[in-house]
Amino acid sequence: MRITPLLPAVMFALWVAPSCLAGPAPEDVIPSLDELGSEWLDPAEVVHMPSLHNFHEMAACEPTLLGVNYNPGGRLFAAKLVSHRLEYDTLPRVELRINGKARPAQSCRWFPHQAVRRAVIDGVEIETTVRLVFEAPGILYRVRLANPGQRTTELSVEITAPGAAVGAGQPIVYQSSEPRMRVEHRFARAPDRLTVTDATTAAAWRVELAAGEARTLELVMAHSPLDSAADSTRASEWANDFAGFWDAVQRRWAERWLQAFTPGNTHFSGHAPLLVTDDPAIRQIYYRSVLTLLVLHRTNLAMSDRVFITSGERERGFVFYWDTSMWSKLFALLEPAAMKEQLKLFLEADPHGGFVYNMDTGKQGPGWYAANDMTMFRLANSYLAVTGDEEFLHEQVADRTVIDHLEKLAIGWRKLRRDPSVALADYGENENLLECAPRYIHRVPSFNAANVWMMRVVADYREQSGQHERASQLRGWADEVAAAVNDLYKPGDGVWHALHRDGERVELRHCYDFVCVGRFMTDDLPPQTKREMVDFVERELLAHHWMRAMSQRDEAAQISDRPDHGPMGAFDAWPALTANTMCRLGAWDEAVSFIRSTSTVLNEGVYGQAHEFYGPDRNQPDAPLRIAARGWCLRECVGGGAFAEWVIESLFGYTPELGRDLQLLAPQQPRGFNGRLYNVGFHGRSVDLVSDASGVRTLPAD
Repeated sequence: MRITPLLPAVMFALWVAPSCLAGPAPEDVIPSLDELGSEWLDPAEVVHMPSLHNFHEMAACEPTLLGVNYNPGGRLFAAKLVSHRLEYDTLPRVELRINGKARPAQSCRWFPHQAVRRAVIDGVEIETTVRLVFEAPGILYRVRLANPGQRTTELSVEITAPGAAVGAGQPIVYQSSEPRMRVEHRFARAPDRLTVTDATTAAAWRVELAAGEARTLELVMAHSPLDSAADSTRASEWANDFAGFWDAVQRRWAERWLQAFTPGNTHFSGHAPLLVTDDPAIRQIYYRSVLTLLVLHRTNLAMSDRVFITSGERERGFVFYWDTSMWSKLFALLEPAAMKEQLKLFLEADPHGGFVYNMDTGKQGPGWYAANDMTMFRLANSYLAVTGDEEFLHEQVADRTVIDHLEKLAIGWRKLRRDPSVALADYGENENLLECAPRYIHRVPSFNAANVWMMRVVADYREQSGQHERASQLRGWADEVAAAVNDLYKPGDGVWHALHRDGERVELRHCYDFVCVGRFMTDDLPPQTKREMVDFVERELLAHHWMRAMSQRDEAAQISDRPDHGPMGAFDAWPALTANTMCRLGAWDEAVSFIRSTSTVLNEGVYGQAHEFYGPDRNQPDAPLRIAARGWCLRECVGGGAFAEWVIESLFGYTPELGRDLQLLAPQQPRGFNGRLYNVGFHGRSVDLVSDASGVRTLPAD
């Protein structure tokens, strides 16, 4: 799984190249799909087998050699947890039998465009590779049988598929009632024998392999609505030209990956910056973070054809505001047109009417996250800051202008006060907040600190529009809330309290207060408080290669063991957001060193919903890590885009604002990192950013 860096001398020449020279071509810099593959993984150790994505759908491999969980057009979300592994709602799966037995995979490997599983059975090497057809409703299967021995060997091979076939050259057809669809399997070459039972058809081959010989079997699956026969046409076409469609998956996936970094490409309305560095850990983190977004990119949803869903297993089209906001600048750089389109939908929605927006149905999900006001605001603010689209600020969306929507979000806290004498919003119960921390409720520091930031941003917008009196009022409220948040601090310990409705102050030892208060109220914090906050994170949260969302010393730690927000792991965005705040509080060396150490968690491919510590030593800082399934954590999640955002914002200082020239964050501060970001969008033009021993600076784009 290692991304091979360019030779250091070549890398050095690229990132220090004078601006009069052309920048590198993306294809010469970004890692290839093969480089982006995971390590070979032991199915007994991982709880999420490799996934498949084709920009329309997701599938997830079984621990078997050939089975794939697939629920096209619907929800793949797990039906249940069995031994910490998710079992999915799925169409019936194909099954591979060797010498009469179904065998488990002994190793597996994930790639952006395919999944590979291996086993050695009776001396024969079995390798299966599975791909989703690119932006089409179907699966391509390839089974390779190889004899590494010195003697000829024979084996029986059987592939069973759901449904019935009439004859050897006929398709195997299965009709699914939920979802309602017709599913057809075809073989690229007819099997030796077909056996039809009540519910399945078994295709069998007697394979003789000479020493050193290999043989390949190929199968396709296509599906369509139950009243359509389109799958029959597709399946026949794919089976007749299996090699062509097989190669097209990798070729088109590689093209889409390249487009993500190419200015003026024909797919995205923008592009991600191109990173050149001789730092292998940061390079790997950056490109895999962007890749996480590509894996979850969808082009077939009704409300927009350029969507980044939150995770593949959820209902089709689900976009969580909170997760998306964690890479909001990168969203504005990569896909500004669709971001603006989606912002209009989000701003029309009720921020307290649901935590998710379905980009296929246009409906808002149930429930309310306390984060909604801040995350909707952050998305809109990042779009404005990156693009410089000042007209959008005054555009009418539903019943008010965008600036009025933003002010409504910024001062929504005033309606959430239960005690008018306390300048703090009450954000409700556990289901509104971290869901698994029973004492993290009511008037919490994190989102109240976010209110301070939002009001100050809106005050700047009002000031720029000549509304000085309103700007002054907003700043006054912000200062009042900031003072109330600071009153929740526990001096000497680096942590904060929640103020419960009964007046009890409850100590919180969680990363999210550090993340929010440190980022949104940086200038309101005394130097001593900043040092103590960083000390807390280093002392109680950071581990050798990851972090704990909650300290093991938190009073709720024993009853809050969910991997994303509890003491035995962290939501995958938390390390990046924590490191961003560490930088803002002055702990640059510590933050950069910590993020570098996290590159080892990418052995499974890209970022998930959460990584957990597991095994008998999971309380120790060097405990092994894996993508978590406990707590219904899912294999991939767009929150992983926060790592690329951290590279752009912290390592290169990219902190744009609407109506202002680009001012970099702490430009004189060396990051302990050398690199160059090419083609960074800012207010309709591009700049390059350099980070080296003298700090960070801008150069005209090559």
